[in-house]
Amino acid sequence: MRPATVVLVTSALILAGCAKGTPLQPSARLAGATRPEMSNDLRSATEARLGSSEAAPVRNSQVVHVPFFILDAAGGTPTGGSTLLFESRAHNPILAPDGHQVTLAEFNAVQDQASFKCVHKGTHVVQELTGLIPNGVYSIKLLTFKAPGFDGTFSNLIGLGALGSSDGSHSSFLARADRTGSISAITPSGPLSVFGNIAGCALTGEFEFHVVGVYHIDGKTYGGAEAPAGTAVEQFAFIFHS
Repeated sequence: MRPATVVLVTSALILAGCAKGTPLQPSARLAGATRPEMSNDLRSATEARLGSSEAAPVRNSQVVHVPFFILDAAGGTPTGGSTLLFESRAHNPILAPDGHQVTLAEFNAVQDQASFKCVHKGTHVVQELTGLIPNGVYSIKLLTFKAPGFDGTFSNLIGLGALGSSDGSHSSFLARADRTGSISAITPSGPLSVFGNIAGCALTGEFEFHVVGVYHIDGKTYGGAEAPAGTAVEQFAFIFHS
């Protein structure tokens, strides 16, 4: 496989679903979705890092905000920054830990500095985040795709599970009151927590993989399992493609 290169894509490429969809039921709005290419400068820098003898981490600040699991009060697509949000699976309000309902501006405020490195034990992911929901509970999950990757359906999805160990014990973190947060975990080769497998070095061993940040409305995490419908919402992500 060619060295992996970081590709920023539209949020349509991440776990997109209809109002009652699951990660395996993409919305009709995604049919024919395309994958924009990153700049030549970023591509060259990434390939150089992966190919270097020092095996420097691949760094990426190109966060993708995920819009397909949020709705307004009428069940439509949120538009204005002050729009109060509902999650799409059960149409529950997206509430912050202090009880206020999250707005679109708050939801889309996440910024991220992430690094990815292949080490002896697996793929090491480190994320430093800002703009999170204050004191919110978050988890990170991984998706892997076979060639040709996400194509508007999930027919090429071959793996889904928690970041880190398969029991999910290293996949969650608590945002600070100042809206910052961080997580560091190594995902070993082998089975993912929901289904499928991941290579020891996902940067080179997977055709495409997505790293997705999930906000838990109920303040609970569920180990390596998917959260029950209506209790969590995908908020941000990164995508890597060979």
